[in-house]
Amino acid sequence: MTRPDLIIFDCDGVLVDSEPLANQVLANYLTELGLPCTWLQASSRFVGLSFPTIRKVLETENELVLSA
Repeated sequence: MTRPDLIIFDCDGVLVDSEPLANQVLANYLTELGLPCTWLQASSRFVGLSFPTIRKVLETENELVLSA
């Protein structure tokens, strides 16, 4: 086997769009916490935001502290 000349690390969603999956996981998690949320709601509200930012928004709006 020859060594590759190039390895591409897709960390920003250009090659693989992981954001829809991440928003589904987020919606499920929020629903489990008692904050009902659909994939569509999570997608429209949190698209492009980091998880630390989403966490701060949720904690502020709902007066709660989320575990790490």
